Amino acid sequence: VGSVGDVITGVVAALQKQTGRATFLLNYTFSKVMGIRDGQTDNGGGDGTMIDPFNLRANYGPLAYDRTSLFNASYYIKLPGLNQANRLVKEVVNGWQLSGDTQVQSGSPLQPNTGGDMNVTWETSANGASASNTYLLGTNAVVLVPYLTCDPRNGGGKYFNTKCFETPTNLGQNGPAVWPYIKGPAFFVSDLGMYKVFAIREGQSVQFRVSAFNFLNHPLSQFGEGSDVNLQMSCNQSSATAGGCNEGGSNINSTTNGNPQYKAANQNRFMEVALKYYF
Repeated sequence: VGSVGDVITGVVAALQKQTGRATFLLNYTFSKVMGIRDGQTDNGGGDGTMIDPFNLRANYGPLAYDRTSLFNASYYIKLPGLNQANRLVKEVVNGWQLSGDTQVQSGSPLQPNTGGDMNVTWETSANGASASNTYLLGTNAVVLVPYLTCDPRNGGGKYFNTKCFETPTNLGQNGPAVWPYIKGPAFFVSDLGMYKVFAIREGQSVQFRVSAFNFLNHPLSQFGEGSDVNLQMSCNQSSATAGGCNEGGSNINSTTNGNPQYKAANQNRFMEVALKYYF
């Protein structure tokens, strides 16, 4: 079950190839999950915060769990052995099998995953005027979001340009409910395993397996960690023009600069050795 007006489209391509001792399976999915961001959680995480409840169409865009590209590759290889060797060497060297898989996914859209406004904190200006939805829009039903003075996907940080976000200052005017599609860091992991079955007697065998998860030890970049504010702009209404929220106020949170500051936890290489007895 999706949110109101969900449109889920996708193209899937798969290739399976067996050649000699090896079998390869590749598949790629291009998809687009569009809908009204209304905060529904029927698919697990929320689909995105609704900005303007008085205009549903204005909230139509990529949902929080959209992933544009997904690629998976898996393989199975029977490793070659020795023909000219004594029985003991053949028993140790021959019969090993190698398997693995690699997964790559596009990053998730940042706007619907950050409250629709990049988790912005609005500060009060020196003259006491508040950058708030009740003050500027006359209602607390609409989420106050920054203006966009340029396409945030261009220039600035690696993933978005903070200088494109401007603090609203005019009564009755709000930023766009749906920004250009800004994606976070992609997901990548590759696992590998090698195993061999040793026959003991009829109906009994032992399997020895060595597995390496994230065997390339590839770190995953991410925004935010726990209570960190790596994805939270803090904008005042001063005349400063540095950083983000320019012209109407500056982004005074230097950690939100369009670049991920952290590496995902528990993404180091993990090794596992297993021994299974079949009878």
